[in-house]
Amino acid sequence: MIHQFLPPDWKLSEHLKRAYEHSKTVANAARIIANRVSTLDEEVAYTFGIMHDVGKFYLPEAEKYKHPRVGYELLRDKYPNVALICLTHPFPDFGAYEHILHYHHNDESEAKKVFELLSQVKKTIYMELIQFCDKISRVNDYIPWEKKLNWYLKTYGLDPNEMTKQYSVHLQKIKQKLDDMTGEDVYKLLKIQP
Repeated sequence: MIHQFLPPDWKLSEHLKRAYEHSKTVANAARIIANRVSTLDEEVAYTFGIMHDVGKFYLPEAEKYKHPRVGYELLRDKYPNVALICLTHPFPDFGAYEHILHYHHNDESEAKKVFELLSQVKKTIYMELIQFCDKISRVNDYIPWEKKLNWYLKTYGLDPNEMTKQYSVHLQKIKQKLDDMTGEDVYKLLKIQP
């Protein structure tokens, strides 16, 4: 499905090749987890995972923070459920304005648009699944979300704050939900080293 939405020259960009590989990694994790849960469809989970970052393919690297809304707008008419995955995947705290503003590099106009859209969305388990899989996936492998969050904070020179704590609480709740649904620690299921 994703190939019909990729610009013809996307393979010329190292940034976009990494985004594509990351999307495949997210999709594979989502499929593996969904395979263990009778109420989830593994192919739907895979599709959501492979499509979650499609908005990045339409933005310069400096504006990639806008990709949730761009992906949403690209898909909302023809594939509304996939569009909602694009919109919601970066936000496990699901709509805390401070996180949305931070994610959008203090671009208040973009943050307000996303906040307004998110305020109308009802959370689903597929949204949480992709949020979690995105947070544990690098380009070609998986790490605990705690380590990825620490890497992010260090890479961007950010100090942990109340927003980080709330973000962590939501991610831990999603992990626990997925552990319960699969009957197994999803880190073990995905062979993630602590």
